[in-house]
Amino acid sequence: MKKLVLGYGVSGKAAKAFLTSKGLEVVALDHHAPGALPDSPDFSLEGFDQVILSPGIHPNHPLVVKAKALNREVIGEMELGMRSLNQRAFGITGSNGKTTTVLLIEHILNGKGLALGNVGKSLTEYLLAPKREDILILELSSFQLETVVTGALEACIVLNISPNHLDRHASLAEYVHAKARMQCALKEGGELFISKQVQEEFGNYFPKANLFEKNLAVLSELSYRDLRMPSKQSVEAAYLLCKRCGVTDTEFLDRLSSYQKPEHRIEWVDKIAGVSYYNDSKSSNVQSVIHAVRQFDGPLVLIVGGVHKGSSYKPWIEELKGKVKKLIVYGKAAPIIACELESHLPMVVVDRFADAVKWAKLEAKINDVVLLSPGCSSFDQFESYKQRGSEFKRLVRES
Repeated sequence: MKKLVLGYGVSGKAAKAFLTSKGLEVVALDHHAPGALPDSPDFSLEGFDQVILSPGIHPNHPLVVKAKALNREVIGEMELGMRSLNQRAFGITGSNGKTTTVLLIEHILNGKGLALGNVGKSLTEYLLAPKREDILILELSSFQLETVVTGALEACIVLNISPNHLDRHASLAEYVHAKARMQCALKEGGELFISKQVQEEFGNYFPKANLFEKNLAVLSELSYRDLRMPSKQSVEAAYLLCKRCGVTDTEFLDRLSSYQKPEHRIEWVDKIAGVSYYNDSKSSNVQSVIHAVRQFDGPLVLIVGGVHKGSSYKPWIEELKGKVKKLIVYGKAAPIIACELESHLPMVVVDRFADAVKWAKLEAKINDVVLLSPGCSSFDQFESYKQRGSEFKRLVRES
């Protein structure tokens, strides 16, 4: 029987290569290449017994619905890899901070661990490689967790949950349910850890979870106001898993001091004419903007906008009042943001990202901070948050 891969990006290509390596016949469909993915269920599933979804393919796509109706197995690339995973592995998910946390753990494990999943290589690509790491740290998105059923992980952590991807998930409850599937990824005897925020707001989804946030003496002297540092939550999550892997307290603190946060995460760009510029282009939801703004004492000129993801922006009102002197709003989400916030916060609304940066430069005075923390996805004017962040840095330095 043949296998059908839907979506031919990084994970789709890896899934096809993985299945082909096992001597299986594989067909891949994509909106662009190698075949056309139809928006209707017209493609014949005769001869196919399994459909593998890339994270970008919606579970309610007509062809997916048809496959389920015909009792074809529908799984994701992550689940495909989990079925062949036979080594120590841990999982990290959350609405914010996943990448920073898994890369921090990888750094502290110092060559004994590898970050995979939503960051770096996909799991099936790794499984094809001849070299094996001692430990895997998997970053898992809600999209990847939707089809996970195989328990392969020793321990998992849910960092936080806030409304996100509501353009994909029908409701907050559906989004939380996807995150809660982290429990399905645990092997027998595996442990799940959650934050206090997750316990207080969504604890009923995680009945057997333990807290990972503790006021540990070994971490008590760290300064989380230093923007070069990961968040307290990321450090505590990393400490928990690294201790399980045999890292001593001294090793942890030494390696933490040499860690550099990934680009586009409250990244200092430059100081020009007395104005400091920070790039937080990775911010793509409401809560991540709140987190970024809390790192500064103000006054701030804040650039937000891009593609709306379904959440209300009203939580920004109290957080931004008195701290943000001007809100610069751009892109497709601008009318929605303006409708909710313009009577509460001083703002400028523009269409183009370049104009938003230009306005921010004009509004900022000596000792101000200009912060790009969009709170929306980038796909109206950019291919990725990385491209958006790089363009921000270029425009900042442009005379």
